[in-house]
Amino acid sequence: MNTLRDDLHALADEAPVVDLAAQAVRGARRRRATRLAVVAAAVTCLIAAGGAVLLQQIRPAPPIVLTPPETKALPLPAKGVGPVEQAYRPECRSAAKDACRVWRIATREGDTYELGRDVTGPLEVTADGRRIAYYSSQRRTIVVRDLESGKTWKSPLKQPAEDFAVEYALRLSPNGLRFIVSGWGGRRQPNKLVDVERGTVTDLKRGWWPVSVSDGSGSVVLAKPYENTSQVWVLGHDPITIQDFTYYYSAVAPDGRTLARLGQTFDPDREPMVQEDGTIVTFDAIQAGRETRTPISGLPEGLHLSRLGSWLNATEVSVLATPERHGPDGPPSLVYAVDVRTGKSRELFALRKGGRNVVPGLVR
Repeated sequence: MNTLRDDLHALADEAPVVDLAAQAVRGARRRRATRLAVVAAAVTCLIAAGGAVLLQQIRPAPPIVLTPPETKALPLPAKGVGPVEQAYRPECRSAAKDACRVWRIATREGDTYELGRDVTGPLEVTADGRRIAYYSSQRRTIVVRDLESGKTWKSPLKQPAEDFAVEYALRLSPNGLRFIVSGWGGRRQPNKLVDVERGTVTDLKRGWWPVSVSDGSGSVVLAKPYENTSQVWVLGHDPITIQDFTYYYSAVAPDGRTLARLGQTFDPDREPMVQEDGTIVTFDAIQAGRETRTPISGLPEGLHLSRLGSWLNATEVSVLATPERHGPDGPPSLVYAVDVRTGKSRELFALRKGGRNVVPGLVR
């Protein structure tokens, strides 16, 4: 049985590096000679001219490997930045370890910006891509920033950097001004609900993993997996039991109570024993009862469902699909929108390869 720490490690490592290879060797047309003497003369002439066209079958030229230049990233402007498509830490190709710690954001308009060196901990993006939240080592707290206006809000919760040297989760509300910050495995194991507008910090029960946070005084959803089941808890109501061991939930739907999760099958003769079954399951997180299970269609072969995210509208939820074949030549991870009523999926964008990726609104 995988633990949460295993899941988070697996997610951090799932996007590999790729080199682009171009085959630049061109074949040459050959003319059939009618006499051996003509062939010999032609070969002699070509060799003298420095050509090796007719000898390529014997000694083929090595392929030319084209290494793409690294994406140029400007410092993040004080304001006027468009919505984020994804955030990422590039793979470390430099001897300087600090270069691996710098976060970059890629906007939907195609711009790439780099955050300051003090942004060393977690970074998350609101579902609409308009605000980011990150740990500032200088301020020793989480900072929320509106990318268009440049306005910032500082969390009232002071935290040491060691809170983010282990497994952690930072779950944002749609406007980013309310969030849960949790940590596991370290000396301190915070599990706090923070409201930066009201300046309040509320302790949450340990062992409950953050699933979803709504704006203002809206719903807060936590989950706790057990051996073969899980519990989902909307604060202010009684927890309900899910007949699967899973962490793979969506954020809460616009109605404030509906959640989606990835469907699973259990087979003790396979490894891993619990596997996703290609369905999406919707259920009421407040009142246990009927579930709706819908097969997902439209995903290419070689991809499997990995995580769920925010609701894009009343019926579509974002889904991360990862390749079964990893490695430099493997395909990238892709983000899809899936209609929970029909199961139809549509591709949104591909993730950058290398390093760690953050998808706006993804539940991780």
